[in-house]
Amino acid sequence: MIKKKILIAAMSLTALALAGCGNSQSNSQAKSSTSSSQSSVTAQQSSSSNKAQEQSSSTSTASESNLSPQQLGTLVALYQDPDWFKEYLKDGIMYYGTEDGSGKEIAGYNYVTANGDPTSYIYFKQNGDDVTIKQVIPEGDESVAEASIHTKHITVSRLLSDYYVNQSQKDEVNGYADQLKPESQYQSDMENKN
Repeated sequence: MIKKKILIAAMSLTALALAGCGNSQSNSQAKSSTSSSQSSVTAQQSSSSNKAQEQSSSTSTASESNLSPQQLGTLVALYQDPDWFKEYLKDGIMYYGTEDGSGKEIAGYNYVTANGDPTSYIYFKQNGDDVTIKQVIPEGDESVAEASIHTKHITVSRLLSDYYVNQSQKDEVNGYADQLKPESQYQSDMENKN
């Protein structure tokens, strides 16, 4: 009888031990499953948050790419020749306009100019994200009359990322753009200067 009680006790302990191990594994799996579910939910929330931020950024960029000719001209001038642009702007003799078509290569292009010789015009034309820039640039011993028009391409997004990111840059660009005068005002400015 004692053997029987010992055997029953041993079996009971074994059963309890096995039940405990099984329960422990079950809890471990449940915790792992819960943790995995929580990770999945967190990953989905993070992904949703990132998508929302990306959409916000692209919306912001899209609205900024609707630049006025003065803003785009300012960005192009800062890219092409910032010292020249700032100097003449400070002196109050920087203008903007649109080429009327008399020069076939630049017909329909907008420009910024200090109204000097042909080198003082920077022509630009936007086509989507691409901006074509044209400027007369003498090379070597060439005179201005002998110089040809050079063409460059840059993207609006590149100009924005270089010159129009933070608020102080935006304020600077917009301030410069506001100082540009329509070229139709050039003649009266020159008459008033004399």
